[in-house]
Amino acid sequence: MTHLVFNLFGSSIMEGRIGVERAADRWYNLLQASLSEHFPGICFPCFNAAVGGESTRECMARFDRDVLACHPDYCLVMIGGNNHDCTRPQRILAEGELERLMADFADRLPACTTPVGVVINPVIDDWHFATRHPAYQDYLREQGGLNAAIEQERNLFRRFLRERHWPFLDLCDAFAPDPRRYILPTDGIHLNPEGHRRFAEQAFDLLVPLIEARS
Repeated sequence: MTHLVFNLFGSSIMEGRIGVERAADRWYNLLQASLSEHFPGICFPCFNAAVGGESTRECMARFDRDVLACHPDYCLVMIGGNNHDCTRPQRILAEGELERLMADFADRLPACTTPVGVVINPVIDDWHFATRHPAYQDYLREQGGLNAAIEQERNLFRRFLRERHWPFLDLCDAFAPDPRRYILPTDGIHLNPEGHRRFAEQAFDLLVPLIEARS
């Protein structure tokens, strides 16, 4: 049987542990099941190298161990989301650091691995703790809210992906026009069960033609 190895790289949205009760309902398990049904002659081992809460700097610090070491055929990568921790300023990325980290990812990814970008979903500011946390008030006032702040990272990542002609799934587009339908009201950022299903469906639609072309 043919094996196509998937690697998931990023933080909590990619990790997928939050928002569903059953592990089988996590977005990547739904995706793996759908791909296995669609391609019965292919096995899809999946290495979940995402770690909740990590910044892009912290993710890239383990890139060799958690991505390169498993020799993936596909790496689904999400950049951003935890890069401006006002409660621990030492974790905040410096000016230009995100661009350097993304370039490092691209430069070190082997030619045998197909990168697939995932642009982080909308944040519902009213539901997110940072909106009420004293440490974030100056930053959020300056940025126009948390979702607006993260949109700057999204745009950097979108441009990075387009410049390299890498396939990608934009969860902002996937969840439009009503992102609240897909987000947990308890924290304003993680996916609820419907969000997990939508993520899996959209990833499936993106990956099927890539896999067919590879075959």
